[in-house]
Amino acid sequence: MRILSISSQVAYGPVGNSAAVPAMQSMGHEVLSVPTVILSNHPGHGKPAALRMPAADLAAMLGALEGLGVLETCAAVLTGYFAANDQIHGVARMIRRMRATNPKLYVLVDPVIGDDDRLYVPQPVAESIREELLPLADCASPNRFELEWLTGWRVSSIAEARAAAARLPVKEVLATSIPANAGKLATLAIADGECFEEVTALKKSVPHGTGDFLAGLYLAHRLAAEPQAALRRSIATLDRAIAISAGSTVLDIAGALQP
Repeated sequence: MRILSISSQVAYGPVGNSAAVPAMQSMGHEVLSVPTVILSNHPGHGKPAALRMPAADLAAMLGALEGLGVLETCAAVLTGYFAANDQIHGVARMIRRMRATNPKLYVLVDPVIGDDDRLYVPQPVAESIREELLPLADCASPNRFELEWLTGWRVSSIAEARAAAARLPVKEVLATSIPANAGKLATLAIADGECFEEVTALKKSVPHGTGDFLAGLYLAHRLAAEPQAALRRSIATLDRAIAISAGSTVLDIAGALQP
Protein backbone atom coordinates (compact mmCIF):
# COMPACT_ATOMS: atom_id res chain seq x y z
CA MET A 1 0.00 0.00 0.00
CA ARG A 2 1.01 3.65 -0.31
CA ILE A 3 1.71 5.61 2.88
CA LEU A 4 2.40 9.31 3.39
CA SER A 5 4.94 9.82 6.19
CA ILE A 6 5.65 13.32 7.54
CA SER A 7 8.42 13.71 10.12
CA SER A 8 12.07 14.60 10.63
CA GLN A 9 14.87 13.18 8.50
CA VAL A 10 18.44 12.60 9.70
CA ALA A 11 21.62 11.59 7.94
CA TYR A 12 23.17 9.77 10.92
CA GLY A 13 21.49 7.85 13.74
CA PRO A 14 18.03 6.92 12.47
CA VAL A 15 15.10 8.76 14.04
CA GLY A 16 11.92 10.19 12.56
CA ASN A 17 11.32 9.20 8.96
CA SER A 18 14.83 7.76 8.82
CA ALA A 19 13.64 5.11 11.30
CA ALA A 20 9.96 4.74 10.38
CA VAL A 21 10.23 4.63 6.58
CA PRO A 22 12.54 1.57 6.35
CA ALA A 23 10.18 -0.29 8.69
CA MET A 24 7.24 0.35 6.37
CA GLN A 25 9.18 -0.31 3.20
CA SER A 26 10.44 -3.63 4.57
CA MET A 27 6.86 -4.90 4.43
CA GLY A 28 6.39 -3.90 0.82
CA HIS A 29 4.68 -0.55 1.32
CA GLU A 30 5.48 2.44 -0.88
CA VAL A 31 6.27 5.42 1.33
CA LEU A 32 6.03 9.08 0.35
CA SER A 33 8.52 10.56 2.80
CA VAL A 34 8.15 14.30 3.46
CA PRO A 35 10.57 15.99 5.91
CA THR A 36 9.63 18.63 8.47
CA VAL A 37 13.30 19.20 9.27
CA ILE A 38 16.54 17.75 7.91
CA LEU A 39 19.29 17.09 10.45
CA SER A 40 22.87 15.90 10.20
CA ASN A 41 22.27 13.79 13.32
CA HIS A 42 20.03 13.40 16.35
CA PRO A 43 20.87 16.05 19.00
CA GLY A 44 21.74 13.18 21.34
CA HIS A 45 24.89 12.66 19.24
CA GLY A 46 25.92 16.31 19.47
CA LYS A 47 24.68 19.62 18.11
CA PRO A 48 23.37 18.96 14.59
CA ALA A 49 23.41 21.03 11.46
CA ALA A 50 19.78 21.53 10.58
CA LEU A 51 17.50 22.76 7.82
CA ARG A 52 13.91 23.44 8.90
CA MET A 53 11.24 23.09 6.24
CA PRO A 54 9.26 26.36 6.18
CA ALA A 55 5.53 25.78 6.54
CA ALA A 56 4.83 27.28 3.12
CA ASP A 57 7.34 24.94 1.47
CA LEU A 58 5.98 21.92 3.34
CA ALA A 59 2.47 22.81 2.20
CA ALA A 60 3.76 23.29 -1.35
CA MET A 61 5.37 19.84 -1.35
CA LEU A 62 2.16 18.24 -0.17
CA GLY A 63 0.20 20.27 -2.69
CA ALA A 64 2.45 19.08 -5.50
CA LEU A 65 1.90 15.47 -4.46
CA GLU A 66 -1.82 16.13 -4.33
CA GLY A 67 -1.65 17.59 -7.83
CA LEU A 68 0.03 14.43 -9.08
CA GLY A 69 -2.92 12.43 -7.75
CA VAL A 70 -0.77 10.23 -5.52
CA LEU A 71 -2.23 11.31 -2.17
CA GLU A 72 -5.71 10.13 -3.08
CA THR A 73 -4.32 6.60 -3.41
CA CYS A 74 -2.70 6.57 0.04
CA ALA A 75 -4.02 3.96 2.46
CA ALA A 76 -2.45 5.63 5.50
CA VAL A 77 -0.70 8.69 6.90
CA LEU A 78 1.96 8.74 9.61
CA THR A 79 2.91 12.00 11.31
CA GLY A 80 5.83 12.38 13.70
CA TYR A 81 8.14 15.25 14.61
CA PHE A 82 7.25 18.84 13.75
CA ALA A 83 9.63 21.75 14.10
CA ALA A 84 6.97 24.49 14.23
CA ASN A 85 3.26 24.70 14.82
CA ASP A 86 2.54 26.43 11.50
CA GLN A 87 3.74 23.25 9.77
CA ILE A 88 0.95 21.39 11.55
CA HIS A 89 -1.80 23.67 10.28
CA GLY A 90 -1.10 22.78 6.64
CA VAL A 91 -0.68 19.07 7.37
CA ALA A 92 -4.02 18.97 9.20
CA ARG A 93 -5.74 20.61 6.23
CA MET A 94 -4.20 18.06 3.86
CA ILE A 95 -5.26 15.11 6.02
CA ARG A 96 -8.82 16.41 6.04
CA ARG A 97 -8.79 16.63 2.24
CA MET A 98 -7.32 13.14 1.94
CA ARG A 99 -9.97 11.70 4.24
CA ALA A 100 -12.74 13.43 2.29
CA THR A 101 -11.50 11.53 -0.77
CA ASN A 102 -10.82 8.29 1.10
CA PRO A 103 -12.95 7.82 4.26
CA LYS A 104 -11.01 4.61 5.02
CA LEU A 105 -7.70 6.46 5.31
CA TYR A 106 -5.82 5.24 8.42
CA VAL A 107 -4.02 8.03 10.25
CA LEU A 108 -1.43 7.33 12.93
CA VAL A 109 -0.22 10.38 14.86
CA ASP A 110 3.01 9.81 16.73
CA PRO A 111 2.97 12.82 19.10
CA VAL A 112 6.70 13.44 19.24
CA ILE A 113 6.74 16.15 21.90
CA GLY A 114 8.85 14.96 24.82
CA ASP A 115 10.28 12.32 27.13
CA ASP A 116 11.98 12.01 30.51
CA ASP A 117 9.30 14.25 32.04
CA ARG A 118 9.90 17.26 29.79
CA LEU A 119 8.80 18.73 26.49
CA TYR A 120 11.55 18.96 23.90
CA VAL A 121 9.46 20.89 21.39
CA PRO A 122 8.03 24.40 21.86
CA GLN A 123 4.72 24.32 23.70
CA PRO A 124 2.77 25.69 20.68
CA VAL A 125 3.93 22.64 18.70
CA ALA A 126 2.74 20.25 21.42
CA GLU A 127 -0.57 22.08 21.70
CA SER A 128 -1.15 22.01 17.93
CA ILE A 129 -0.50 18.27 17.82
CA ARG A 130 -3.01 17.79 20.63
CA GLU A 131 -5.65 20.13 19.25
CA GLU A 132 -5.30 19.75 15.46
CA LEU A 133 -3.81 16.35 14.68
CA LEU A 134 -5.10 14.02 17.38
CA PRO A 135 -8.78 14.66 16.48
CA LEU A 136 -7.94 13.51 12.93
CA ALA A 137 -6.15 10.34 14.04
CA ASP A 138 -7.32 6.75 14.10
CA CYS A 139 -4.37 5.85 16.31
CA ALA A 140 -1.94 7.75 18.52
CA SER A 141 1.38 6.36 19.75
CA PRO A 142 2.50 8.37 22.81
CA ASN A 143 5.18 7.37 25.26
CA ARG A 144 4.39 7.58 28.98
CA PHE A 145 5.28 11.25 29.35
CA GLU A 146 3.44 12.24 26.18
CA LEU A 147 0.34 10.37 27.32
CA GLU A 148 0.47 12.24 30.63
CA TRP A 149 0.99 15.63 28.97
CA LEU A 150 -1.73 15.14 26.37
CA THR A 151 -4.34 14.03 28.89
CA GLY A 152 -3.32 15.65 32.17
CA TRP A 153 -3.52 12.24 33.85
CA ARG A 154 -0.73 10.58 35.79
CA VAL A 155 0.55 7.34 34.24
CA SER A 156 2.53 5.06 36.54
CA SER A 157 0.92 1.72 35.72
CA ILE A 158 -0.86 -0.18 32.97
CA ALA A 159 -4.23 0.56 34.59
CA GLU A 160 -3.49 4.28 34.68
CA ALA A 161 -2.30 4.18 31.06
CA ARG A 162 -5.59 2.62 30.00
CA ALA A 163 -7.53 5.28 31.88
CA ALA A 164 -5.47 8.08 30.32
CA ALA A 165 -5.74 6.59 26.83
CA ALA A 166 -9.52 6.68 27.12
CA ARG A 167 -9.30 10.48 27.33
CA LEU A 168 -7.59 10.83 23.95
CA PRO A 169 -9.86 11.64 20.97
CA VAL A 170 -8.78 8.49 19.11
CA LYS A 171 -10.20 4.99 18.94
CA GLU A 172 -6.83 3.25 19.12
CA VAL A 173 -3.71 3.92 21.20
CA LEU A 174 -0.23 2.43 21.02
CA ALA A 175 1.24 3.44 24.39
CA THR A 176 4.95 2.92 25.01
CA SER A 177 7.31 2.92 28.02
CA ILE A 178 4.50 2.20 30.46
CA PRO A 179 5.71 1.10 33.93
CA ALA A 180 4.76 -2.53 34.56
CA ASN A 181 6.18 -4.83 37.22
CA ALA A 182 9.46 -3.98 38.91
CA GLY A 183 12.18 -3.51 36.33
CA LYS A 184 9.84 -3.90 33.37
CA LEU A 185 8.09 -1.70 30.80
CA ALA A 186 4.94 -2.42 28.82
CA THR A 187 3.86 -1.47 25.33
CA LEU A 188 0.09 -1.43 25.01
CA ALA A 189 -2.26 -1.60 22.05
CA ILE A 190 -5.63 -0.33 23.23
CA ALA A 191 -8.61 -0.59 20.90
CA ASP A 192 -12.31 -1.46 21.01
CA GLY A 193 -12.31 -1.77 24.79
CA GLU A 194 -9.45 -4.27 24.78
CA CYS A 195 -5.87 -3.83 25.92
CA PHE A 196 -3.06 -6.00 24.59
CA GLU A 197 0.31 -5.98 26.35
CA GLU A 198 3.89 -6.75 25.47
CA VAL A 199 6.14 -6.52 28.54
CA THR A 200 9.93 -6.35 28.32
CA ALA A 201 12.75 -5.82 30.80
CA LEU A 202 13.79 -2.23 31.42
CA LYS A 203 17.10 -1.59 29.67
CA LYS A 204 19.65 0.89 30.98
CA SER A 205 20.67 2.29 27.62
CA VAL A 206 18.71 2.18 24.37
CA PRO A 207 19.62 4.10 21.19
CA HIS A 208 17.42 6.96 20.01
CA GLY A 209 14.74 6.21 17.43
CA THR A 210 12.96 3.24 19.00
CA GLY A 211 9.64 5.08 19.18
CA ASP A 212 9.80 6.19 15.55
CA PHE A 213 10.81 2.71 14.44
CA LEU A 214 7.96 1.15 16.42
CA ALA A 215 5.41 3.58 14.97
CA GLY A 216 6.48 2.62 11.45
CA LEU A 217 6.42 -1.08 12.26
CA TYR A 218 3.01 -0.92 13.90
CA LEU A 219 1.43 1.07 11.08
CA ALA A 220 2.84 -1.28 8.46
CA HIS A 221 1.53 -4.35 10.29
CA ARG A 222 -1.74 -2.66 11.24
CA LEU A 223 -2.75 -2.25 7.59
CA ALA A 224 -2.93 -6.05 7.34
CA ALA A 225 -3.59 -7.24 10.90
CA GLU A 226 -5.59 -6.54 14.03
CA PRO A 227 -3.98 -4.58 16.93
CA GLN A 228 -2.87 -7.62 18.94
CA ALA A 229 -1.01 -9.23 16.05
CA ALA A 230 0.40 -5.89 14.88
CA LEU A 231 1.72 -5.21 18.37
CA ARG A 232 3.27 -8.65 18.79
CA ARG A 233 5.05 -8.58 15.42
CA SER A 234 6.24 -5.00 15.87
CA ILE A 235 7.70 -5.61 19.32
CA ALA A 236 9.51 -8.73 18.09
CA THR A 237 11.32 -6.66 15.45
CA LEU A 238 11.98 -3.76 17.82
CA ASP A 239 13.44 -6.10 20.44
CA ARG A 240 15.70 -7.60 17.78
CA ALA A 241 16.90 -4.11 16.81
CA ILE A 242 17.65 -3.20 20.42
CA ALA A 243 19.47 -6.49 21.03
CA ILE A 244 21.77 -6.21 18.02
CA SER A 245 22.42 -2.54 18.82
CA ALA A 246 23.74 -3.31 22.32
CA GLY A 247 26.80 -1.20 23.06
CA SER A 248 26.05 1.23 20.24
CA THR A 249 24.47 4.67 20.35
CA VAL A 250 22.81 4.05 16.97
CA LEU A 251 19.80 1.79 16.40
CA ASP A 252 20.66 -0.97 13.91
CA ILE A 253 17.51 -0.87 11.83
CA ALA A 254 19.02 -2.48 8.75
CA GLY A 255 20.19 -5.46 10.77
CA ALA A 256 16.84 -5.88 12.48
CA LEU A 257 14.97 -5.88 9.18
CA GLN A 258 17.09 -8.54 7.52
CA PRO A 259 15.17 -11.76 6.83
